[in-house]
Amino acid sequence: MKSTREVVGIFWATCLLPFTVLQIQSIQAQGTCRNPNQEQGQCLSIYDCPPLLSLVQQTFVNLQDRTFLRDSVCPNGVGRTPYVCCVNDRRSEPLESTSAAPPVTPTSSSQQGQQGQQGKGNLLPSPPKCGPHSFGNKVYNGNDTALDEFSWMALLEYVDRRGRRELSCGGSLINNRYVLTAAHCVIGAVETEVGRLTTVRLGEYDTSKDIDCIDGLCNQPVLEMGIEERIVHPQYDPANKDRVHDIALLRLDRPVLLNEYIQPVCLPLVSTRMAINTGELLVVSGWGRTTTARKSTIKQRLDLPVNDHDSCARKFATRNIHLISSQLCVGGEFYRDSCDGDSGGPLMRRAYEQFWYQEGVVSFGNRCGLEGWPGVYTRVSDYMDWILQTIQP
Repeated sequence: MKSTREVVGIFWATCLLPFTVLQIQSIQAQGTCRNPNQEQGQCLSIYDCPPLLSLVQQTFVNLQDRTFLRDSVCPNGVGRTPYVCCVNDRRSEPLESTSAAPPVTPTSSSQQGQQGQQGKGNLLPSPPKCGPHSFGNKVYNGNDTALDEFSWMALLEYVDRRGRRELSCGGSLINNRYVLTAAHCVIGAVETEVGRLTTVRLGEYDTSKDIDCIDGLCNQPVLEMGIEERIVHPQYDPANKDRVHDIALLRLDRPVLLNEYIQPVCLPLVSTRMAINTGELLVVSGWGRTTTARKSTIKQRLDLPVNDHDSCARKFATRNIHLISSQLCVGGEFYRDSCDGDSGGPLMRRAYEQFWYQEGVVSFGNRCGLEGWPGVYTRVSDYMDWILQTIQP
């Protein structure tokens, strides 16, 4: 008579194994993709794809290879992120010449408004035309970003009464014509305390250098854009200390020529929106105050937890500040916070299909980095209708 263990083993081999094989085949079928050369592959962790991993590990990664890596990103892969469309032979490497772009399928205007299409100034891009990952190595110095990380980040430049130029607030590129920022960076006290907003800088990394280089890899020169129109949310009141509806759009004076160091961030459209949960880690980035300097010359990043809104609202009510649901509370840890100079910058996370989305705009706080006092951010998803109705070609 066979033992119970042997019988169970035979049952697993004869009954569960075929099911497991079918399950694996189903996962593999779902993970098929096309690489930039239009060859079929599997959506895998880049660490499980030797041809593409070898590109990343080179001492110098040229522009063609970096573009190929970025265009190889795919969603819903297997293993560690980032996921890439992997063809396990030499064909997965970049070709000398690129093939023609696939034709664009026409959509109705309502579909375009919700999903976004690249190349039209009045519409927002959707993945993979926004929120790309960085394939560069981190700079291992505190919270410095990689050279090509958060390539939508913008710096706002002001001119004071003496004609001196000052970099103060941040912002984020949302398409090839508009930057999203905070309303208090456009009107109100900033006009007297800092100066007149004149210019948007894109592609910036280290403000102390004209060209930024890390390990032999250099970005392109910073792009300085004029501002054609400043559009503050109609319900924002600069005299109101609650700072509700603290959001604004800057229309640039000409379309931006995108490159690997200047790309738009994804916004939470209805088709890609995901709930934000208490305790979830979001990322804030900017050139603001650090523990050792008034401003950082290098673009920084910081991971911060989302706070319970009701608890946060009660906390700020003790200072006679009344928060509303379109304000998001994040952080509240000692010495870990957005701060002076970060205003208007993005609060982000990797969400739908693992691309980067902007969930908040840095608004205000009770000083910086005080234990138990979260930073307050304008919740971008609550203003998507206004953004879509406001932006023009």
